[in-house]
Amino acid sequence: MSEQTEVSFDTALMMAIHADAQKELNELPTPAQLKERYPDTSRWDARLQAALHKRRPVLKRVLIAALTLVILTLGALTVSADFRKAVYTMIQKFLPIEMQLTYQVDGEPLERLPDGYSDHYVPDGFERDREQEFESAENFLHVYSSKGSGKGYTVRCSIIQPGQQSSFDNEHTTYENVKVGDADATLGTSVEKNGDTVYILSWEQRGISNTIMGNISQDEIARIAENIFNMSLHVIC
Repeated sequence: MSEQTEVSFDTALMMAIHADAQKELNELPTPAQLKERYPDTSRWDARLQAALHKRRPVLKRVLIAALTLVILTLGALTVSADFRKAVYTMIQKFLPIEMQLTYQVDGEPLERLPDGYSDHYVPDGFERDREQEFESAENFLHVYSSKGSGKGYTVRCSIIQPGQQSSFDNEHTTYENVKVGDADATLGTSVEKNGDTVYILSWEQRGISNTIMGNISQDEIARIAENIFNMSLHVIC
C-alpha cells in the first residue's frame, strides 16, 4: 500500500514555483547564443562605467541596484492570452543576504504602462539625470540628484509579468510593511557608512510594480510615491 504524505500549501506553492523557474532557466539561451544575438555590448559597458565613476557613492549604489531591477524586468516571462483578467500575487521571501520579490500572474497582464504614467513630484533642488535613465513602453527608470546636498534617488515603474523577480539587500536592510494610498507596500531602511539613511519603497497596484530608492527623507519618499499616477486619468497608483 502506498503511503500518503501531507504537504502544506506554502511548501507545495514553493515547489511549484521552483519547478516552473527551473523549466524557464533551462530554456534560457546559452552564452554562445547570447553573444550571437548581442555581439556588441560596448554601449552597455559605457553606461555602467559612467555610473560607477559618479562622485556620489550612495547614488552610485542606488543607480546600479535600480538598473539591475530593470534588467530583471526585461528578462521577465510572457503570459498566455487565454485569460481576460489578471490576478497578481506578490511572494516575499527573505534570504540570508537578500529580500526577494516574485510575482505570480493568473491572467493577461498589461501590455504597456498607461499613457502619462510617471512620477509627477520632484523635491526642490533635485534634477533629473536623463543620461542615466531608461524608458520604454513597458517600464522606466528615472534618476534624480541634488548638486547642493549630494543626495539622490531613483524611481522605477514596470508592468508586472509572470515570474518577474526583484532582489534587494537583506543583510544590511530592515523591512517593514507600510501603505501607499490603499496599496500594501514594503519599506526597507539601511544606514550607509557615512551616516546617510537609504530607503527603498516597493509596492504593486493595478498591475504595475513601483520602486523608489534613495538617501532622501522618508517623508519625501512617501510624497514621491503618492504622486506616481496616470496623468491623463489623475488616478493615484
